[in-house]
Amino acid sequence: MERDQLVAVALGEQPAGLVIRGGRLVNVYSGEIYRADVAILGDRIAAVGDVDRCVGEGTKVVEAEGRYLVPGFIEGHIHVGATSLAVTEMARLLVPYGTAAIVTDFNEATKVQGPQVARYYLDEAKRTPMTVYYSPFHTSLIPTDGRAGVTLEQMDEMMSWPEAKEFREWNVQQHRSPNEKVRRAGEMAREHGLRLAGHLRLFMGGLLHASVASGAVSDHETYTVEEAVERIRAGVALQMRFGSAHWHEIHDILRVITERRLDPSLVMFSTDEQEIVDVRDHGFLDHRVRMAIEAGVAPMDAVRMASLNPARYLGVTGDLGGIAPGRKAFVNLVDDMRSFTITEVVYGEEIVARDQRYIGELERPSYPPEFYGTVRLKRPLVEADFDIAAPAGAGATAKVRVIGFHPEAMGTKELHLDLPVVDGRVEVDLGRQVVKLASVERIAGIGKHGVGFVKGLTLRRGALGFTYHPGPSELALIGTNSLDMALVGNRIAELGGGLVVAADGEILAEVPMPLHGVVSDASAEEVEVGMRHAKRVIADELGIDFISNYYRLTGFFIPGVSPELRMSVRGLLSVAYAGDQLKVEPIPVLVGAEAAVS
Repeated sequence: MERDQLVAVALGEQPAGLVIRGGRLVNVYSGEIYRADVAILGDRIAAVGDVDRCVGEGTKVVEAEGRYLVPGFIEGHIHVGATSLAVTEMARLLVPYGTAAIVTDFNEATKVQGPQVARYYLDEAKRTPMTVYYSPFHTSLIPTDGRAGVTLEQMDEMMSWPEAKEFREWNVQQHRSPNEKVRRAGEMAREHGLRLAGHLRLFMGGLLHASVASGAVSDHETYTVEEAVERIRAGVALQMRFGSAHWHEIHDILRVITERRLDPSLVMFSTDEQEIVDVRDHGFLDHRVRMAIEAGVAPMDAVRMASLNPARYLGVTGDLGGIAPGRKAFVNLVDDMRSFTITEVVYGEEIVARDQRYIGELERPSYPPEFYGTVRLKRPLVEADFDIAAPAGAGATAKVRVIGFHPEAMGTKELHLDLPVVDGRVEVDLGRQVVKLASVERIAGIGKHGVGFVKGLTLRRGALGFTYHPGPSELALIGTNSLDMALVGNRIAELGGGLVVAADGEILAEVPMPLHGVVSDASAEEVEVGMRHAKRVIADELGIDFISNYYRLTGFFIPGVSPELRMSVRGLLSVAYAGDQLKVEPIPVLVGAEAAVS
């Protein structure tokens, strides 16, 4: 919208396209709540308050009827793949919950197919009410099996895009990385004026201060109120996380405001990863605002944490963060400031959502053919691909490294367990909840794969697999037997990616995700139905019935989170801190085996 026209509407020289009348403005700038109307032209706000001068014969009127007018929310740190949706359908899902903007990296799709994918999705977002800010990720630079990684020249271009606001996920380990490309990328980010978004998991004291000194200005990996206090004192934007794999920490972290009484201006929300079913069952940032209010945070502060605070952090207050002249016209109509239900969403000159459902026009694009067909296996998988040979001379059991998992705890543990040996192969032990997991390279089709064991999933039969996880997004498989694992893997390859569940040689559920093997090209409604069914089958038929029983499993295949055991196409990985560096090393499945792993 031309600013001259916006000015003319504000002066009453020409009519607004739409006026919201009779609402109570939640003014995040002044901290007041008062009766005010909002005049809109195109996609911008022209005037707020008494706007009778802006009303003309053709002006549409939305009657707010005493409801609260709340600014659009900004999700400050999300990896979009967990929703299983491409951008248009993600907007269809999230806008009804008040989401005006997200900050993301498109890292998994970029690692699969390059930076042109991120550029496509950023352009796609412009045709929706949801603004997408960009945060390229340093791991895109790092080659993996079958993939070269983006070049520094490509990263430089990505950082120059107007949507780019951050470079993620930074800390002292990246600042002192042995990889010259990563170090240089940090320098490039500063040259482009981007923020260095932090990943400060378990950092306190010297490591935290060194990371902040290196440029890290935010953290979404805060777990305790003590960590939260130290981060705020260091000037770090605290992106409190509550997503499908992280259901606990926000309750403790909110005490930094309710009990410790620290200034909340550096506190905001993030989801990191959230499944589509969890969004539909709980909400999105509107749910986080409700949680904060229920925990004792003042409603005005809770709203600011979802709107003005992230806008200030990103430097986008000219567009978002509050309801004021010149800002984007994204207004949430909320019934009550404590129950906090968004009844309607106004974007531009239209009501685009009502009662948590999108009602506006939103056309899903036809995606380029090259976005498909990225699950390439060297050959179909067979049962023997998942065999783990017992050591020579083994008796009835063999001592094996096992990933230890508990659904109520974050992270994993390294366990050493004696597992049964049958016909020279180490087998699962369902009585002790020990099953197999495997990672199969699926981009170049080089045939590389790793196999190991995990304990604690309550998996009693069958297998499941998926090609999305926040990392290399290889073909990941978990199962009680090798036949079902092979069946699942081969079916995923036929689909071009997705989530597949099987038992006793029969496919029980599947959710295709053919775009890069990362997200679906279907509607949000179709994906929700498919994912609900798959999650129900995983719980009822296979036995994995804890919260987020799909997304929680993806964490086993992220290679760079410490201190834990992870699975990769190279086999088990030991991830541990060594001073200011993160050491990721292949480690044998068999305890006592040679340390060298191909």
